[in-house]
Amino acid sequence: MTVARSLLFLALASGGLILAFVAACGSSKSGGHAESDAAGDAVTADGMSDTGPVTTGVGAVTFTEEIDGGGTFFAGFSDTTPTLGAGCTQVDAGTCLTTSCPPASASDAGSSDAAAGPAPSAGTLTITGGAFGTKGIPVAPDKGGTYYYASPGTIFAPGDTLGVSAAGGAVPSFAVESVTATPTIVLTAPAPGTGGKITVPTAQPLVVSWTGGQSGAKTVVVATAIFTTGGVASTTCSWDASLGTGMVPSAALKPLAAANAETSGMTWYQSADNAFTVGPLAVTMSARVLQGSLASFE
Repeated sequence: MTVARSLLFLALASGGLILAFVAACGSSKSGGHAESDAAGDAVTADGMSDTGPVTTGVGAVTFTEEIDGGGTFFAGFSDTTPTLGAGCTQVDAGTCLTTSCPPASASDAGSSDAAAGPAPSAGTLTITGGAFGTKGIPVAPDKGGTYYYASPGTIFAPGDTLGVSAAGGAVPSFAVESVTATPTIVLTAPAPGTGGKITVPTAQPLVVSWTGGQSGAKTVVVATAIFTTGGVASTTCSWDASLGTGMVPSAALKPLAAANAETSGMTWYQSADNAFTVGPLAVTMSARVLQGSLASFE
């Protein structure tokens, strides 16, 4: 599978943000959680190696609610771990990681994902819980090998246990894996200004505050800027949701500030993820209520 497709399905799984996953690619940083070394062994906080399953690919299973209504289910698997595209750079600021990418070159634009074939399939997935009930709803892979289900109505409520199981294919079958939907957080800072847009000075750290954080969950904030040149920059930050506050360093914000920004915004959500392995794939399952606002990075 090509890097482009790997980035695409995992970006979609992050709530439709083009760079939500790009910001994490090519780095072992994961918001303070245990990292993995090249051999796939877990590396604990004290730097000691804890032998675990060797993984060579990734997967994402995501239930997403939009704050203004409607919900989606997305799943995708890649037999390789995505890496940064040509010319992309990163700024690692601890709990925040910023990725900047130049416009795609003509050779990149001309590359064909079709030649690489579809993403590896896990056969029919059955999703349960919430609006899907105990019997569940089957979801088949599309031509690209990924899974998508959309509803104009609510698909889960806080506290619902959502599940997924796979019949199996190129990706081995697996029994029901589940995740519990967390409450919706309320962002209290930064506050939107005139017209509902958030203005973010980049010469100083940005304090982010929220209410409704749950113990054992994380709060994720993604700030993205798309430039008229076709370049993009995105900062992804993750904190313990129970803290109620976090800080985005200035160094993580500056790449988003430019006079030629075409579209800029911030999104945020709370999630308690379930990480599991399926064969050689490390899969992350999550449920989140996605909220967002236009933003200006100055």
